[in-house]
Order: sequence, then structure tokens, then C-alpha cells
Amino acid sequence: MSFWITICGLFFGLLIIIEELIYYSWNRYVYGPNLERRRKWKKRLTAVFRLFKRKRQTEIHEMESEKSSH
Repeated sequence: MSFWITICGLFFGLLIIIEELIYYSWNRYVYGPNLERRRKWKKRLTAVFRLFKRKRQTEIHEMESEKSSH
């Protein structure tokens, strides 16, 4: 009995996922891709990468200054 309930639940979940994918792809087809949202995410990611790059550069400079002081 629980086997059939599990199978029905999984089938229902699969139908929901397929329906949402169809809805997303249809909206993208009708309205086009959301370029503004994509641009925002690219800006956020580049800002995070720049932050890590700056931290790494400051650590390198600190290590070089420590070596030169000894």
C-alpha cells in the first residue's frame, strides 16, 4: 500500500516539475529573456570576485612587507 502511495506522490511531483518548466519556458518565449535580472546577477558575482581578489592582493603585500622588515 505504501509503495503505491509513494509512486503516486513521485508521479505527482514529476507532473508539477514538468508543468513549472513548461510555464517558465512559455513565459520566456512570449516575453523574452529577462536581461535586467541577468545583468544584476553578473554585477553581484563580479563584485564578489573582485572582493576576494583584493583580499588576496592585500595578504600578499602584507607578507612581502613582513619579509622585507626581517
